[in-house]
Amino acid sequence: MTSLTHETMQEIMTRLCQGEEEERLQALRTFGVEGAEASSSILYQALGDESWRVRKEATEIFLALPAAGSLAGEIIELLHSQENAGLRNAAAEILVRLGGEAVPFLCDEANCSDHDVRKFVLDILGDIGDSATVPVLVAALNDCDENVRASAAENLGKLKASEAIPALFEALATPDLLLRFTILEALGQIGEEVSVVPLLPLANETLLRKALFDCLGKIGDAEAVPLLGEGVKDGARNVRTAALMALYRLSGKFPEMVKSTLCRGGAESLFEALDSHDNAVRRAAIELSGLCGDGRLAVALLPLFDVEELRESAAAAVIRLGHAAAEPLRGLWPAAPPRQRAYLTYLFGEVGYEGVDDYLCDALAAEDADQRQMAAHALGQRGNPAAVSRLLAALEDESNDVREMACVALGRIGTRNPSDMIAAVTPLLEREEESLRTFAARILGELDHGDVERLLSLALKDVSALVRRAAIRAFDGRGGEERVGTLALALTDEDSDVRRLCCESLGSCGSQKAVEALSSALKDDDIWVRVAAIRALGQLGGSRAMELIETALNEPVGIVAITALETLATLEGEAAFTAMLAALRHVDEEVVNVAVRLLSETGRNDWLESWQETLLNHRHWEVRCSFARALAAFQPVVARKLLEARLLVEGEELVRQQLTDLLADLDA
Repeated sequence: MTSLTHETMQEIMTRLCQGEEEERLQALRTFGVEGAEASSSILYQALGDESWRVRKEATEIFLALPAAGSLAGEIIELLHSQENAGLRNAAAEILVRLGGEAVPFLCDEANCSDHDVRKFVLDILGDIGDSATVPVLVAALNDCDENVRASAAENLGKLKASEAIPALFEALATPDLLLRFTILEALGQIGEEVSVVPLLPLANETLLRKALFDCLGKIGDAEAVPLLGEGVKDGARNVRTAALMALYRLSGKFPEMVKSTLCRGGAESLFEALDSHDNAVRRAAIELSGLCGDGRLAVALLPLFDVEELRESAAAAVIRLGHAAAEPLRGLWPAAPPRQRAYLTYLFGEVGYEGVDDYLCDALAAEDADQRQMAAHALGQRGNPAAVSRLLAALEDESNDVREMACVALGRIGTRNPSDMIAAVTPLLEREEESLRTFAARILGELDHGDVERLLSLALKDVSALVRRAAIRAFDGRGGEERVGTLALALTDEDSDVRRLCCESLGSCGSQKAVEALSSALKDDDIWVRVAAIRALGQLGGSRAMELIETALNEPVGIVAITALETLATLEGEAAFTAMLAALRHVDEEVVNVAVRLLSETGRNDWLESWQETLLNHRHWEVRCSFARALAAFQPVVARKLLEARLLVEGEELVRQQLTDLLADLDA
């Protein structure tokens, strides 16, 4: 029973009929769900209100009714209100939101005499998305009203109803243009690949060509490719674009067919599409350009290098065109502005076109730094020894990026002609400029030649720490036995970075001779040298290396001891486990914390009992937390009593919270 009196209900109805918008809205809120259960007529009156705010409020009240689903039939009747579009729209929203509860009522109404209502019903069924309604929608493909038929096709597409495909193909035989157009869209939405032969004759109908090509791009098989190839030559631009996009979508499945189709006169459509304002169209044209093989397209692709989101794919397409693009791109060089020349130099290096080395050498002296950098890169890619003198000069360029690229390029060329490169860069080791001596060491590191180690040994005596560091790095990857002696001497260098790099290099040499050399580095004044030495010993392995790492566990500096601990953890065996246990006594709580974590990661629980008292009562709160977690994970039965006891005396709030959470998890 409602608490609203008859007089109140009458007043609400009066205000809904005569009041201003705010009055009507307030009256409806007063009415509410309670009133709606007592008098649905007032609610239905509000559903047809001229104000969308009132209709929205009425909709929410209706849907909040406990019996809303059973009233779907009454709401469907509101669809017949031809004079009140707002009421029909509100009814449609309610039915969609009722979902499956409304479906049986809607299916019954799908055969009513009012064609507008039949269309409403089909649209609502499509929005609900229940696959059980597909038979109703299929039957409606034969409705006497063209709008109802089109709605049926549209909503079958919305439901992606693949079982309806035969019926959709059959309905294509009708002369109804709107229906056929909608069926093509629906087939594309369903997206199931089918034989498209029955669709191909539709290409003869001008008004359907675009819709057909859109559809073929989504469901087409190999039979569609030749027709789409003709479509890119259509007189209407939107049709040409649709055919091109369809070819792009099919190119992943039928690359050779699409390529041969484009080669038979399809390139012209690509020029047009590359100039489109639509990036999706341009992306498709870029991909197809690389597939097409017409070198002229490289000229049209080059301006797209200036569009950041297209640059990478445009460059890939030009590179894919290969030598077919050489002549058109070479022809651009004389009149190309600096930025375009930078792109051209990059391409010349990547593809290896003939007859461009003079261009690249000129570019190495250009005013534009980007162009000089790209030229250095390209010359390195091409590996032409004739460019060495120009690249050596570029090591003194005002731009750091150019200098770096020239260094890389010289190293790359040197791998093909190591003897000539050694002769070219050795004089740099005597130059006054620190940067040139550093570049020389780096270039030597790329070369495979017997004289390299001798020259790098000389560089290790350079007055500049930068040069000495470069020399150490250059030793990486070279024969282990030969470099140990040289690097061992460098462990006494005055520069800590040199000593650190030396440790790293010894670690990668693979020679046990390096172990004793590294033992002295464990006593270095610099903690990062000691850390590097420990890691290097871990790389080399062996019993002696293990012994040395274990001695580092007693380091008072936490980071050094932690490094030793983590390095030992990578070495399997009882000795490593024992060393981790010993670390639990370390004075640095961070070391103890790491030891607890690493011991937990072993999966063993035979260490927990003997350390319960010490670690649950450790002076540092984080250690207590770490051990509590390990205990709960590996010995849950024992853990409960111990954690409860610790919780009684724990004074640190963070630890109390951790213990509480762990106990809750154990209960669960």
